[in-house]
Amino acid sequence: MIRTFVLLGVVGGLIVAYLTTFGVGPTGQLPPPESLLTKFRAEGVVPKNVDLAIDETPEDLSVFQVPQTDEAMLKAAEASYEKMLSGMNMDMGSGDGKMDMGSDNAAMNSDNAAMNGGNGSMNSGNGSMNMASGEMPKAEGGLMFMPDGPYDREITLTMSEWKFDKMKIDVKPGERIKFTVKNGGQIPHEFMFMSPPLMNAVKYRATRADWNLFEHEALYERALVLPGGEFTFVMQVQQPGTWMFMCMLPYHMEMGMMGQMATKGMAMDM
Repeated sequence: MIRTFVLLGVVGGLIVAYLTTFGVGPTGQLPPPESLLTKFRAEGVVPKNVDLAIDETPEDLSVFQVPQTDEAMLKAAEASYEKMLSGMNMDMGSGDGKMDMGSDNAAMNSDNAAMNGGNGSMNSGNGSMNMASGEMPKAEGGLMFMPDGPYDREITLTMSEWKFDKMKIDVKPGERIKFTVKNGGQIPHEFMFMSPPLMNAVKYRATRADWNLFEHEALYERALVLPGGEFTFVMQVQQPGTWMFMCMLPYHMEMGMMGQMATKGMAMDM
């Protein structure tokens, strides 16, 4: 009888040890059934206007510092990504393993030539870009972002806990897309586009519990989208590739808020 209890104690101890070390499931969190902002707006605590203006001054002044390690990591990630792309067989219909982008480049170049700055501002991930003077929007990572302008098609992307209603988006080089991004959830979210090298450059931060709180480079970023809020922008795909869109508020991406946008043959397993 004693042996039986000892054996049960040992087995139970092993099960507890496993569950507390290796058996921990994925991070999860239940969102509130209703946004607290509904109550706060009714009480007059917060403005009823959902789309609050964002002050980009801290970005312009570099108040939030990007860790210096990121630069070295980014260079290594970019080199690895370029090597991967050069080794891929991207047959886009030319039959020789090379990419035929003649018509797409022609369309893209004519679009760029016809584009004027317009009015507004763009968050390029490094701050705010004033386009009132007619300055051409900056292209980074194969994408170009504009506050408005002509477009080929429109995509509505809705965020919620903990996903996007479209987790995979197919695009073509040269096309312009008008994005309308909405927060259909019950808590605030953020929205950004990042390239694989930018994502790989910050992987080392995952060893820190507060890695989400570090400032990070992004191709496009909207730092705060309140429940019920939405915003629009026009994006032009300038070259073949793959990009991730996500919410990087603490643990939101870890719980599933990351989707992929890719041109033909460039999508990655996620």
